[in-house]
Amino acid sequence: MNNQKLFQIVKDLNLPLGEYAIFGSGPMGIRGIREMHDVDIIVTHKLWNDFIGKPGWEVRQVDNLQGMKNYKLNVEIWKDWWIGWDVDQMINESEIFDGLPFVKLEMMIEWKTLIAREKDLKDLELILKWQKDNKK
Repeated sequence: MNNQKLFQIVKDLNLPLGEYAIFGSGPMGIRGIREMHDVDIIVTHKLWNDFIGKPGWEVRQVDNLQGMKNYKLNVEIWKDWWIGWDVDQMINESEIFDGLPFVKLEMMIEWKTLIAREKDLKDLELILKWQKDNKK
C-alpha cells in the first residue's frame, strides 16, 4: 500500500483535528522521504477512549506503551509515546499537510536517535539527506 492510500485511510477515519497526530514513518512519508508500511497515530486520552471496544481494533502492549492496531487498515493508535514524552503537546505542535496533522520532523529525529535500531539509523540518514537537499 502506498503512502497516499495510507493517508486516505486516516482521512476516512474522520478523526477530530487537535485530538491526534501522525507519527512513526508518517512525517517522512508525507515529505516523500520513503514509503510507509503502516500508519502510527498518537491520540489524546479522550480519542483513545472512543476507540476502546470498536470492532477491528486490537489492544496491544509494546514495551510500556499501550496501543491499538487495526490489521485490515494497517493503522496503529497510541495513547502515549515513550516515557516522559507529552503526547498532547506533540499533537498541539503538529504540522498540517494535506489536511492531516503530523508530528514535527524534529521529534522524529529525536525519536529515531533515541531508539537507534538499525531501521531507525537508516531513517535518520534519509531524513538528514532530505533536509540537506531541501535547505536550498
